[in-house]
Amino acid sequence: MKTRDQLLKQFLKTGLTLDRQRFTSMRNKVTRSLRQAKANFFINIIERAKGNGKIIWQHLNKLLGRHSNKSKNTIELYVNNSIVREPLSIASNLNTFFISSVKEISQSFDSVVCSDNVNDVGQNLFTITHISDTEVAKLITGLKQSKALDVYGINTNFLKEHMDLLVRPTTHVLNMSFEHSIVPTDWKIAAVTPIFKAGVKTDMANYRPISILPVISKIAEKWVVKLLTAHLENTQPSLHPLQFGFRAHHSIDAALCMLVENLKSLLDKSPCIGAVFLDLKKAFDSVNHQILLSRLTQFNISSQALQWFASYLSHRKQCVVLDGVKSPYLDCDTGVPQGSFLGPLLFSLFINNLPEVCPNIFAQMYADDAVIYTQANSVQQVAKDLTAALALMHSWLEDSCLMLNTSKTVCMYFSKRPLNLKQSNIFLDGVELELAPELKYLGVILDPTLSFKSHINKVSQVLKFNNRNFNHIRNNLNMNVAKTYFYSMIISHMDYCLTSWSLACPTTLKTIENIYKRSLKLLDKKPTSPPLSCVKKT
Repeated sequence: MKTRDQLLKQFLKTGLTLDRQRFTSMRNKVTRSLRQAKANFFINIIERAKGNGKIIWQHLNKLLGRHSNKSKNTIELYVNNSIVREPLSIASNLNTFFISSVKEISQSFDSVVCSDNVNDVGQNLFTITHISDTEVAKLITGLKQSKALDVYGINTNFLKEHMDLLVRPTTHVLNMSFEHSIVPTDWKIAAVTPIFKAGVKTDMANYRPISILPVISKIAEKWVVKLLTAHLENTQPSLHPLQFGFRAHHSIDAALCMLVENLKSLLDKSPCIGAVFLDLKKAFDSVNHQILLSRLTQFNISSQALQWFASYLSHRKQCVVLDGVKSPYLDCDTGVPQGSFLGPLLFSLFINNLPEVCPNIFAQMYADDAVIYTQANSVQQVAKDLTAALALMHSWLEDSCLMLNTSKTVCMYFSKRPLNLKQSNIFLDGVELELAPELKYLGVILDPTLSFKSHINKVSQVLKFNNRNFNHIRNNLNMNVAKTYFYSMIISHMDYCLTSWSLACPTTLKTIENIYKRSLKLLDKKPTSPPLSCVKKT
Protein backbone atom coordinates (compact mmCIF):
# COMPACT_ATOMS: atom_id res chain seq x y z
CA MET A 1 0.00 0.00 0.00
CA LYS A 2 2.93 2.33 0.69
CA THR A 3 4.33 1.57 -2.76
CA ARG A 4 0.92 2.38 -4.27
CA ASP A 5 0.81 5.72 -2.45
CA GLN A 6 4.37 6.54 -3.53
CA LEU A 7 3.58 5.77 -7.16
CA LEU A 8 0.50 7.99 -6.92
CA LYS A 9 2.63 10.89 -5.65
CA GLN A 10 5.13 10.28 -8.45
CA PHE A 11 2.38 10.33 -11.09
CA LEU A 12 0.79 13.49 -9.67
CA LYS A 13 4.21 15.12 -9.68
CA THR A 14 5.29 14.20 -13.22
CA GLY A 15 2.03 13.51 -15.03
CA LEU A 16 3.83 10.98 -17.22
CA THR A 17 1.87 8.15 -18.86
CA LEU A 18 4.45 5.61 -17.68
CA ASP A 19 4.04 6.71 -14.04
CA ARG A 20 0.25 6.53 -14.43
CA GLN A 21 0.47 2.94 -15.72
CA ARG A 22 2.75 1.93 -12.84
CA PHE A 23 0.34 3.45 -10.29
CA THR A 24 -2.73 1.83 -11.90
CA SER A 25 -1.06 -1.59 -11.97
CA MET A 26 -0.06 -1.36 -8.30
CA ARG A 27 -3.48 -0.01 -7.25
CA ASN A 28 -5.24 -2.95 -8.92
CA LYS A 29 -2.83 -5.38 -7.29
CA VAL A 30 -3.53 -3.90 -3.84
CA THR A 31 -7.30 -4.00 -4.46
CA ARG A 32 -7.13 -7.68 -5.43
CA SER A 33 -5.03 -8.48 -2.38
CA LEU A 34 -7.43 -6.69 -0.03
CA ARG A 35 -10.42 -8.47 -1.53
CA GLN A 36 -8.68 -11.83 -1.23
CA ALA A 37 -7.64 -11.12 2.35
CA LYS A 38 -11.20 -10.13 3.24
CA ALA A 39 -12.54 -13.27 1.58
CA ASN A 40 -10.02 -15.48 3.41
CA PHE A 41 -10.84 -13.80 6.71
CA PHE A 42 -14.58 -14.49 6.45
CA ILE A 43 -14.08 -17.97 5.01
CA ASN A 44 -11.85 -18.92 7.95
CA ILE A 45 -14.30 -17.51 10.49
CA ILE A 46 -17.26 -19.29 8.89
CA GLU A 47 -15.36 -22.57 8.65
CA ARG A 48 -14.49 -22.32 12.36
CA ALA A 49 -18.22 -21.94 13.08
CA LYS A 50 -18.50 -25.67 12.20
CA GLY A 51 -22.06 -25.46 10.91
CA ASN A 52 -23.38 -23.20 13.68
CA GLY A 53 -26.12 -21.45 11.72
CA LYS A 54 -26.40 -18.52 14.10
CA ILE A 55 -22.70 -17.64 13.85
CA ILE A 56 -22.69 -18.13 10.08
CA TRP A 57 -25.61 -15.75 9.63
CA GLN A 58 -24.03 -13.21 11.96
CA HIS A 59 -21.04 -13.00 9.61
CA LEU A 60 -23.19 -13.09 6.49
CA ASN A 61 -25.12 -10.12 7.85
CA LYS A 62 -21.83 -8.30 8.47
CA LEU A 63 -20.86 -8.90 4.85
CA LEU A 64 -24.24 -7.49 3.81
CA GLY A 65 -23.80 -4.44 6.02
CA ARG A 66 -26.59 -5.43 8.40
CA HIS A 67 -24.96 -4.48 11.67
CA SER A 68 -27.18 -5.07 14.68
CA ASN A 69 -27.63 -2.14 17.00
CA LYS A 70 -28.73 -3.30 20.44
CA SER A 71 -29.65 0.23 21.43
CA LYS A 72 -32.42 0.14 18.84
CA ASN A 73 -33.97 -2.82 20.69
CA THR A 74 -34.58 -0.75 23.83
CA ILE A 75 -38.30 -0.65 24.58
CA GLU A 76 -40.08 2.53 25.58
CA LEU A 77 -43.84 2.61 26.13
CA TYR A 78 -46.43 5.34 26.16
CA VAL A 79 -48.55 4.63 29.25
CA ASN A 80 -51.06 7.00 30.89
CA ASN A 81 -49.90 9.99 28.84
CA SER A 82 -46.23 9.55 29.69
CA ILE A 83 -43.19 7.65 28.41
CA VAL A 84 -42.09 4.66 30.52
CA ARG A 85 -38.43 3.57 30.27
CA GLU A 86 -37.82 1.57 33.46
CA PRO A 87 -37.63 -2.21 32.58
CA LEU A 88 -39.75 -3.44 35.51
CA SER A 89 -42.50 -0.92 34.78
CA ILE A 90 -42.42 -1.76 31.07
CA ALA A 91 -42.57 -5.52 31.79
CA SER A 92 -45.46 -5.08 34.24
CA ASN A 93 -47.47 -2.89 31.86
CA LEU A 94 -46.95 -5.28 28.96
CA ASN A 95 -47.95 -8.29 31.05
CA THR A 96 -51.11 -6.52 32.21
CA PHE A 97 -51.90 -5.54 28.62
CA PHE A 98 -51.39 -9.07 27.25
CA ILE A 99 -53.68 -10.58 29.91
CA SER A 100 -56.37 -7.86 29.84
CA SER A 101 -56.68 -7.90 26.03
CA VAL A 102 -57.68 -11.58 26.22
CA LYS A 103 -59.97 -11.03 29.23
CA GLU A 104 -61.90 -8.40 27.27
CA ILE A 105 -62.82 -11.08 24.74
CA SER A 106 -63.79 -13.75 27.27
CA GLN A 107 -65.82 -11.29 29.36
CA SER A 108 -67.86 -10.26 26.32
CA PHE A 109 -69.58 -13.67 26.35
CA ASP A 110 -72.17 -15.03 28.77
CA SER A 111 -71.12 -17.55 31.41
CA VAL A 112 -70.74 -21.08 30.09
CA VAL A 113 -72.44 -24.16 31.51
CA CYS A 114 -71.15 -27.49 30.15
CA SER A 115 -72.55 -30.89 30.96
CA ASP A 116 -70.19 -33.58 32.24
CA ASN A 117 -70.39 -36.41 29.71
CA VAL A 118 -67.36 -38.39 30.85
CA ASN A 119 -67.91 -42.10 30.30
CA ASP A 120 -65.22 -44.62 31.18
CA VAL A 121 -67.27 -47.50 29.82
CA GLY A 122 -66.29 -48.69 26.36
CA GLN A 123 -63.36 -49.67 24.22
CA ASN A 124 -60.47 -47.61 22.85
CA LEU A 125 -60.56 -45.03 25.64
CA PHE A 126 -57.59 -42.69 25.66
CA THR A 127 -55.43 -42.94 28.75
CA ILE A 128 -52.04 -41.44 29.51
CA THR A 129 -49.76 -44.42 30.07
CA HIS A 130 -46.46 -44.49 31.95
CA ILE A 131 -43.31 -43.48 30.15
CA SER A 132 -39.98 -45.34 30.25
CA ASP A 133 -36.45 -44.02 30.70
CA THR A 134 -35.75 -44.89 27.07
CA GLU A 135 -38.71 -42.84 25.84
CA VAL A 136 -37.71 -39.88 28.02
CA ALA A 137 -34.19 -39.99 26.57
CA LYS A 138 -35.63 -40.05 23.04
CA LEU A 139 -37.89 -37.07 23.75
CA ILE A 140 -35.04 -35.05 25.27
CA THR A 141 -32.83 -35.86 22.29
CA GLY A 142 -35.62 -34.73 19.94
CA LEU A 143 -35.94 -31.29 21.55
CA LYS A 144 -34.54 -28.46 19.45
CA GLN A 145 -31.33 -26.83 20.59
CA SER A 146 -32.25 -23.57 22.31
CA LYS A 147 -30.57 -21.07 24.60
CA ALA A 148 -33.92 -19.48 25.53
CA LEU A 149 -34.30 -19.64 29.31
CA ASP A 150 -37.51 -20.50 31.11
CA VAL A 151 -38.52 -18.80 34.37
CA TYR A 152 -36.10 -21.07 36.27
CA GLY A 153 -33.13 -20.19 34.07
CA ILE A 154 -33.06 -23.61 32.37
CA ASN A 155 -33.02 -24.29 28.63
CA THR A 156 -33.12 -27.39 26.44
CA ASN A 157 -29.35 -27.27 25.94
CA PHE A 158 -28.87 -27.81 29.68
CA LEU A 159 -31.25 -30.77 29.62
CA LYS A 160 -29.39 -32.36 26.70
CA GLU A 161 -25.94 -31.78 28.22
CA HIS A 162 -26.92 -33.44 31.53
CA MET A 163 -29.32 -36.02 30.12
CA ASP A 164 -27.59 -39.01 31.71
CA LEU A 165 -28.17 -37.55 35.18
CA LEU A 166 -31.66 -36.24 34.56
CA VAL A 167 -33.45 -39.04 32.66
CA ARG A 168 -34.33 -41.26 35.63
CA PRO A 169 -35.66 -38.55 38.00
CA THR A 170 -37.51 -36.96 35.08
CA THR A 171 -39.17 -40.27 34.27
CA HIS A 172 -40.26 -40.69 37.89
CA VAL A 173 -41.77 -37.19 38.10
CA LEU A 174 -43.59 -37.58 34.79
CA ASN A 175 -45.13 -40.90 35.76
CA MET A 176 -46.27 -39.48 39.09
CA SER A 177 -47.98 -36.66 37.17
CA PHE A 178 -49.73 -39.10 34.80
CA GLU A 179 -50.69 -41.53 37.57
CA HIS A 180 -52.27 -38.89 39.80
CA SER A 181 -53.58 -36.68 36.96
CA ILE A 182 -51.84 -33.64 38.38
CA VAL A 183 -49.59 -31.22 36.52
CA PRO A 184 -47.24 -29.50 38.97
CA THR A 185 -47.81 -25.78 39.34
CA ASP A 186 -44.13 -25.14 38.59
CA TRP A 187 -44.69 -26.53 35.08
CA LYS A 188 -47.39 -23.97 34.34
CA ILE A 189 -45.47 -20.69 34.49
CA ALA A 190 -44.53 -19.00 31.22
CA ALA A 191 -41.72 -16.51 30.71
CA VAL A 192 -42.95 -14.07 28.06
CA THR A 193 -40.66 -12.07 25.78
CA PRO A 194 -42.28 -9.08 24.03
CA ILE A 195 -41.43 -8.95 20.32
CA PHE A 196 -42.08 -5.78 18.31
CA LYS A 197 -44.27 -6.39 15.25
CA ALA A 198 -44.70 -3.12 13.34
CA GLY A 199 -46.04 0.39 13.75
CA VAL A 200 -45.34 2.76 16.63
CA LYS A 201 -42.83 1.26 19.07
CA THR A 202 -44.33 3.00 22.09
CA ASP A 203 -47.73 1.36 21.54
CA MET A 204 -48.20 -1.84 23.57
CA ALA A 205 -50.62 -3.19 20.95
CA ASN A 206 -47.69 -3.49 18.56
CA TYR A 207 -45.89 -6.13 20.65
CA ARG A 208 -46.40 -9.88 20.36
CA PRO A 209 -45.91 -12.13 23.42
CA ILE A 210 -43.58 -15.08 22.85
CA SER A 211 -43.79 -17.63 25.68
CA ILE A 212 -41.04 -19.90 26.96
CA LEU A 213 -42.44 -22.78 29.03
CA PRO A 214 -40.56 -24.83 31.64
CA VAL A 215 -38.39 -27.35 29.84
CA ILE A 216 -39.55 -30.44 31.74
CA SER A 217 -43.19 -29.64 30.90
CA LYS A 218 -42.32 -29.94 27.20
CA ILE A 219 -41.26 -33.56 27.71
CA ALA A 220 -44.60 -34.36 29.33
CA GLU A 221 -46.43 -32.60 26.50
CA LYS A 222 -44.51 -34.43 23.77
CA TRP A 223 -45.42 -37.78 25.35
CA VAL A 224 -49.10 -36.87 25.65
CA VAL A 225 -49.17 -35.55 22.07
CA LYS A 226 -47.64 -38.80 20.82
CA LEU A 227 -50.24 -40.90 22.64
CA LEU A 228 -53.20 -38.68 21.78
CA THR A 229 -52.25 -38.43 18.10
CA ALA A 230 -52.03 -42.23 17.85
CA HIS A 231 -55.42 -42.50 19.58
CA LEU A 232 -57.05 -40.05 17.16
CA GLU A 233 -55.61 -41.85 14.13
CA ASN A 234 -57.07 -45.18 15.20
CA THR A 235 -60.49 -44.21 16.55
CA GLN A 236 -63.56 -42.21 15.60
CA PRO A 237 -64.33 -39.38 15.85
CA SER A 238 -60.94 -38.04 14.80
CA LEU A 239 -59.55 -34.72 13.65
CA HIS A 240 -61.57 -33.28 10.80
CA PRO A 241 -59.99 -34.08 7.40
CA LEU A 242 -60.30 -30.40 6.43
CA GLN A 243 -58.09 -29.30 9.33
CA PHE A 244 -54.54 -29.03 7.92
CA GLY A 245 -52.75 -27.34 10.81
CA PHE A 246 -50.24 -29.01 13.13
CA ARG A 247 -50.78 -32.53 11.77
CA ALA A 248 -48.45 -35.15 10.40
CA HIS A 249 -48.69 -35.57 6.60
CA HIS A 250 -50.48 -32.21 6.33
CA SER A 251 -49.03 -28.84 5.44
CA ILE A 252 -49.73 -25.30 4.34
CA ASP A 253 -48.89 -26.42 0.81
CA ALA A 254 -51.53 -29.16 0.99
CA ALA A 255 -54.12 -26.71 2.34
CA LEU A 256 -53.48 -24.20 -0.44
CA CYS A 257 -53.42 -26.91 -3.12
CA MET A 258 -56.82 -28.17 -2.03
CA LEU A 259 -58.25 -24.64 -1.97
CA VAL A 260 -56.87 -23.72 -5.40
CA GLU A 261 -57.88 -27.03 -7.00
CA ASN A 262 -61.39 -26.79 -5.55
CA LEU A 263 -61.78 -23.19 -6.75
CA LYS A 264 -60.60 -24.09 -10.25
CA SER A 265 -62.89 -27.11 -10.37
CA LEU A 266 -65.89 -25.01 -9.27
CA LEU A 267 -65.06 -22.33 -11.85
CA ASP A 268 -65.38 -24.99 -14.56
CA LYS A 269 -68.99 -25.51 -13.45
CA SER A 270 -70.14 -22.07 -12.33
CA PRO A 271 -69.39 -18.52 -13.46
CA CYS A 272 -68.85 -17.17 -9.96
CA ILE A 273 -67.34 -18.21 -6.65
CA GLY A 274 -67.38 -16.22 -3.44
CA ALA A 275 -65.05 -16.83 -0.51
CA VAL A 276 -64.80 -15.40 2.98
CA PHE A 277 -61.48 -15.56 4.82
CA LEU A 278 -62.21 -15.61 8.53
CA ASP A 279 -60.04 -13.91 11.11
CA LEU A 280 -60.46 -15.03 14.71
CA LYS A 281 -59.36 -12.55 17.36
CA LYS A 282 -56.69 -14.11 19.65
CA ALA A 283 -58.15 -17.54 18.99
CA PHE A 284 -55.53 -19.65 20.81
CA ASP A 285 -55.56 -17.33 23.83
CA SER A 286 -59.37 -17.24 24.03
CA VAL A 287 -60.12 -20.96 24.30
CA ASN A 288 -62.60 -21.51 27.11
CA HIS A 289 -61.36 -24.35 29.31
CA GLN A 290 -64.80 -25.62 30.28
CA ILE A 291 -65.89 -25.89 26.66
CA LEU A 292 -62.61 -27.51 25.64
CA LEU A 293 -62.83 -30.18 28.35
CA SER A 294 -66.45 -30.85 27.43
CA ARG A 295 -65.53 -31.30 23.77
CA LEU A 296 -62.63 -33.60 24.59
CA THR A 297 -65.15 -36.13 25.90
CA GLN A 298 -66.38 -36.57 22.31
CA PHE A 299 -63.03 -38.17 21.45
CA ASN A 300 -63.27 -41.08 23.91
CA ILE A 301 -61.02 -39.51 26.53
CA SER A 302 -60.95 -41.35 29.85
CA SER A 303 -61.68 -39.55 33.12
CA GLN A 304 -58.05 -40.06 34.18
CA ALA A 305 -56.76 -38.28 31.07
CA LEU A 306 -59.47 -35.62 31.27
CA GLN A 307 -58.44 -34.80 34.84
CA TRP A 308 -54.83 -34.47 33.70
CA PHE A 309 -55.90 -32.07 30.91
CA ALA A 310 -57.96 -30.07 33.43
CA SER A 311 -54.95 -29.80 35.71
CA TYR A 312 -52.74 -28.89 32.73
CA LEU A 313 -55.02 -25.98 31.75
CA SER A 314 -55.85 -24.61 35.19
CA HIS A 315 -53.91 -22.16 37.38
CA ARG A 316 -51.47 -21.14 34.68
CA LYS A 317 -49.45 -17.96 35.15
CA GLN A 318 -47.12 -15.80 33.14
CA CYS A 319 -44.61 -13.01 33.62
CA VAL A 320 -42.88 -10.76 31.13
CA VAL A 321 -39.09 -10.91 31.20
CA LEU A 322 -37.24 -7.83 29.95
CA ASP A 323 -33.52 -7.12 30.31
CA GLY A 324 -33.31 -9.82 33.00
CA VAL A 325 -36.15 -8.25 34.99
CA LYS A 326 -39.36 -10.22 35.69
CA SER A 327 -42.78 -8.64 36.06
CA PRO A 328 -45.19 -9.90 38.75
CA TYR A 329 -47.03 -13.10 37.79
CA LEU A 330 -50.57 -12.84 36.41
CA ASP A 331 -53.17 -15.60 35.96
CA CYS A 332 -53.99 -16.97 32.51
CA ASP A 333 -57.62 -18.06 32.86
CA THR A 334 -58.27 -18.92 29.21
CA GLY A 335 -56.43 -20.23 26.19
CA VAL A 336 -54.10 -23.07 25.36
CA PRO A 337 -50.46 -22.44 26.31
CA GLN A 338 -48.48 -20.60 23.67
CA GLY A 339 -45.15 -22.18 22.79
CA SER A 340 -46.36 -25.62 23.86
CA PHE A 341 -46.47 -28.90 21.95
CA LEU A 342 -49.92 -29.84 23.26
CA GLY A 343 -51.66 -26.47 22.80
CA PRO A 344 -52.08 -26.61 18.97
CA LEU A 345 -53.55 -30.13 19.12
CA LEU A 346 -56.01 -29.14 21.86
CA PHE A 347 -57.03 -26.10 19.82
CA SER A 348 -57.65 -28.26 16.74
CA LEU A 349 -59.91 -30.53 18.81
CA PHE A 350 -61.67 -27.47 20.25
CA ILE A 351 -62.54 -26.08 16.81
CA ASN A 352 -62.91 -29.45 15.11
CA ASN A 353 -66.61 -29.16 14.22
CA LEU A 354 -66.36 -25.75 12.53
CA PRO A 355 -66.52 -27.11 8.93
CA GLU A 356 -69.76 -28.94 9.78
CA VAL A 357 -71.62 -25.79 10.84
CA CYS A 358 -72.65 -25.00 7.26
CA PRO A 359 -72.98 -28.33 5.42
CA ASN A 360 -73.91 -26.67 2.11
CA ILE A 361 -70.82 -24.46 2.09
CA PHE A 362 -67.23 -25.51 1.41
CA ALA A 363 -64.87 -24.91 4.32
CA GLN A 364 -61.33 -25.73 5.35
CA MET A 365 -58.91 -24.68 8.10
CA TYR A 366 -55.25 -24.34 8.84
CA ALA A 367 -55.21 -24.01 12.64
CA ASP A 368 -57.27 -20.84 13.21
CA ASP A 369 -57.08 -19.64 9.59
CA ALA A 370 -60.43 -20.65 8.10
CA VAL A 371 -61.99 -20.01 4.72
CA ILE A 372 -65.52 -20.73 3.52
CA TYR A 373 -66.61 -20.55 -0.12
CA THR A 374 -69.46 -21.42 -2.46
CA GLN A 375 -70.48 -21.10 -6.10
CA ALA A 376 -73.65 -19.96 -7.90
CA ASN A 377 -74.81 -18.56 -11.22
CA SER A 378 -74.91 -14.99 -9.92
CA VAL A 379 -72.93 -12.79 -7.59
CA GLN A 380 -76.12 -11.88 -5.75
CA GLN A 381 -76.89 -15.53 -4.94
CA VAL A 382 -73.33 -16.14 -3.75
CA ALA A 383 -73.51 -13.08 -1.48
CA LYS A 384 -76.85 -14.25 -0.07
CA ASP A 385 -75.57 -17.79 0.61
CA LEU A 386 -72.36 -16.61 2.26
CA THR A 387 -74.17 -14.06 4.43
CA ALA A 388 -76.50 -16.83 5.66
CA ALA A 389 -73.52 -19.15 6.26
CA LEU A 390 -71.68 -16.45 8.20
CA ALA A 391 -74.69 -15.99 10.48
CA LEU A 392 -74.54 -19.68 11.41
CA MET A 393 -70.75 -19.55 11.72
CA HIS A 394 -70.92 -16.46 13.92
CA SER A 395 -73.47 -18.10 16.20
CA TRP A 396 -71.34 -21.27 16.57
CA LEU A 397 -68.23 -19.21 17.33
CA GLU A 398 -70.07 -17.16 19.94
CA ASP A 399 -71.25 -20.37 21.60
CA SER A 400 -67.56 -21.37 21.61
CA CYS A 401 -66.53 -18.02 23.16
CA LEU A 402 -64.50 -17.16 20.08
CA MET A 403 -64.72 -13.75 18.45
CA LEU A 404 -64.60 -12.99 14.73
CA ASN A 405 -62.59 -9.92 13.84
CA THR A 406 -64.92 -8.17 11.38
CA SER A 407 -62.30 -5.60 10.37
CA LYS A 408 -59.91 -8.33 9.22
CA THR A 409 -62.44 -10.84 7.89
CA VAL A 410 -62.53 -10.19 4.14
CA CYS A 411 -64.25 -11.62 1.09
CA MET A 412 -63.24 -12.15 -2.52
CA TYR A 413 -64.99 -13.22 -5.72
CA PHE A 414 -63.33 -15.59 -8.18
CA SER A 415 -64.27 -15.81 -11.84
CA LYS A 416 -62.74 -16.43 -15.25
CA ARG A 417 -64.34 -13.23 -16.55
CA PRO A 418 -64.96 -9.75 -15.08
CA LEU A 419 -67.98 -9.71 -12.77
CA ASN A 420 -70.65 -7.09 -12.19
CA LEU A 421 -70.28 -6.65 -8.44
CA LYS A 422 -73.47 -4.67 -7.86
CA GLN A 423 -75.42 -6.04 -4.90
CA SER A 424 -72.44 -8.27 -4.07
CA ASN A 425 -72.13 -7.16 -0.44
CA ILE A 426 -71.56 -9.88 2.13
CA PHE A 427 -72.50 -9.12 5.73
CA LEU A 428 -71.30 -10.41 9.08
CA ASP A 429 -73.45 -9.52 12.08
CA GLY A 430 -74.85 -6.56 10.14
CA VAL A 431 -71.40 -5.27 9.13
CA GLU A 432 -70.46 -5.22 5.44
CA LEU A 433 -67.24 -7.14 4.83
CA GLU A 434 -64.36 -5.64 2.91
CA LEU A 435 -64.19 -6.86 -0.69
CA ALA A 436 -60.52 -7.52 -1.43
CA PRO A 437 -59.15 -7.15 -4.98
CA GLU A 438 -56.42 -9.59 -3.86
CA LEU A 439 -55.27 -10.97 -0.52
CA LYS A 440 -52.54 -13.02 1.09
CA TYR A 441 -53.76 -16.34 2.46
CA LEU A 442 -51.26 -18.60 4.24
CA GLY A 443 -48.42 -16.62 2.65
CA VAL A 444 -49.62 -16.79 -0.98
CA ILE A 445 -51.30 -13.85 -2.74
CA LEU A 446 -54.62 -14.88 -4.31
CA ASP A 447 -56.26 -12.89 -7.10
CA PRO A 448 -59.79 -13.17 -8.59
CA THR A 449 -58.67 -15.12 -11.70
CA LEU A 450 -56.13 -17.33 -9.87
CA SER A 451 -53.41 -16.14 -12.24
CA PHE A 452 -50.96 -15.66 -9.32
CA LYS A 453 -49.36 -12.74 -11.16
CA SER A 454 -49.20 -10.60 -8.01
CA HIS A 455 -47.68 -13.44 -5.99
CA ILE A 456 -45.07 -14.21 -8.62
CA ASN A 457 -44.20 -10.51 -8.93
CA LYS A 458 -43.73 -10.33 -5.15
CA VAL A 459 -41.54 -13.44 -5.10
CA SER A 460 -39.53 -12.05 -8.02
CA GLN A 461 -38.84 -8.81 -6.13
CA VAL A 462 -37.60 -10.74 -3.10
CA LEU A 463 -35.41 -13.01 -5.24
CA LYS A 464 -33.89 -10.09 -7.16
CA PHE A 465 -33.01 -8.33 -3.91
CA ASN A 466 -31.45 -11.50 -2.47
CA ASN A 467 -29.56 -12.09 -5.72
CA ARG A 468 -28.04 -8.61 -5.54
CA ASN A 469 -26.85 -9.39 -2.03
CA PHE A 470 -25.56 -12.77 -3.18
CA ASN A 471 -23.58 -11.10 -5.96
CA HIS A 472 -22.12 -8.67 -3.41
CA ILE A 473 -20.81 -11.32 -1.00
CA ARG A 474 -20.23 -14.40 -3.18
CA ASN A 475 -16.44 -13.95 -3.46
CA ASN A 476 -16.20 -13.98 0.34
CA LEU A 477 -17.93 -17.35 0.72
CA ASN A 478 -16.75 -20.90 0.21
CA MET A 479 -19.07 -23.26 -1.63
CA ASN A 480 -20.71 -24.75 1.48
CA VAL A 481 -21.66 -21.37 2.92
CA ALA A 482 -22.71 -20.12 -0.52
CA LYS A 483 -25.07 -23.11 -0.72
CA THR A 484 -26.44 -22.19 2.71
CA TYR A 485 -27.29 -18.71 1.41
CA PHE A 486 -28.62 -20.11 -1.89
CA TYR A 487 -31.04 -22.54 -0.24
CA SER A 488 -32.07 -20.15 2.56
CA MET A 489 -32.57 -16.98 0.54
CA ILE A 490 -33.38 -18.21 -2.97
CA ILE A 491 -34.77 -21.74 -2.98
CA SER A 492 -36.86 -21.28 0.18
CA HIS A 493 -38.82 -18.42 -1.41
CA MET A 494 -39.24 -20.30 -4.70
CA ASP A 495 -40.32 -23.53 -3.04
CA TYR A 496 -42.86 -22.01 -0.64
CA CYS A 497 -46.23 -23.52 -1.62
CA LEU A 498 -44.89 -23.93 -5.14
CA THR A 499 -47.39 -26.63 -6.08
CA SER A 500 -50.29 -24.23 -5.54
CA TRP A 501 -49.03 -21.54 -7.97
CA SER A 502 -46.67 -23.45 -10.30
CA LEU A 503 -49.41 -23.93 -12.92
CA ALA A 504 -49.59 -20.21 -13.59
CA CYS A 505 -49.10 -18.90 -17.12
CA PRO A 506 -45.64 -19.95 -18.45
CA THR A 507 -44.93 -16.37 -19.48
CA THR A 508 -45.53 -15.22 -15.90
CA LEU A 509 -43.32 -17.99 -14.51
CA LYS A 510 -40.50 -17.10 -16.94
CA THR A 511 -39.38 -14.29 -14.64
CA ILE A 512 -38.83 -16.72 -11.76
CA GLU A 513 -36.99 -19.11 -14.07
CA ASN A 514 -34.59 -16.40 -15.26
CA ILE A 515 -33.82 -15.27 -11.71
CA TYR A 516 -33.19 -18.87 -10.70
CA LYS A 517 -30.72 -19.33 -13.55
CA ARG A 518 -28.90 -16.17 -12.47
CA SER A 519 -28.73 -17.52 -8.91
CA LEU A 520 -27.16 -20.75 -10.13
CA LYS A 521 -24.54 -18.80 -12.05
CA LEU A 522 -23.75 -16.76 -8.95
CA LEU A 523 -23.43 -19.96 -6.95
CA ASP A 524 -20.97 -21.41 -9.49
CA LYS A 525 -19.17 -18.07 -9.91
CA LYS A 526 -20.04 -17.92 -13.59
CA PRO A 527 -20.71 -14.69 -15.53
CA THR A 528 -24.35 -13.66 -15.18
CA SER A 529 -24.31 -11.54 -18.36
CA PRO A 530 -23.15 -12.50 -21.86
CA PRO A 531 -19.75 -11.14 -22.97
CA LEU A 532 -19.79 -8.00 -25.07
CA SER A 533 -18.73 -10.01 -28.13
CA CYS A 534 -22.06 -11.86 -27.96
CA VAL A 535 -24.14 -8.70 -27.95
CA LYS A 536 -25.45 -7.92 -31.42
CA LYS A 537 -24.71 -4.46 -32.74
CA THR A 538 -27.75 -2.48 -33.79
